[in-house]
Amino acid sequence: MAAAIACPHGGMATITSGRSKLTVDGSPVLTAADLVGASFLGCTNAGPGLVPCKTIVSVVAGLSARLLVDGQPVLLDTATGLTDGLPGPFPWTVRSAGQTKLEAE
Repeated sequence: MAAAIACPHGGMATITSGRSKLTVDGSPVLTAADLVGASFLGCTNAGPGLVPCKTIVSVVAGLSARLLVDGQPVLLDTATGLTDGLPGPFPWTVRSAGQTKLEAE
């Protein structure tokens, strides 16, 4: 939950839940289920025919093949997916994992 996740227009995702059965530096790890539906704040995609990124709609890559929590793959720092911004969809990316202690594949 300490990760910094952003849309390409500078909006930052607000993550409200994680998998508390596994924490790193006191923060719960994230799975795709924790991100889908997360809101963005500060997206600057604005103007005629443009719609700012408001939510994460999918995770398309960056899921651990080996580390699961509650049967769900943990997200890696390589995770990416799509937002609901238009005329997208636009990709979101992890700017920072928020920790350096845990590594997974």
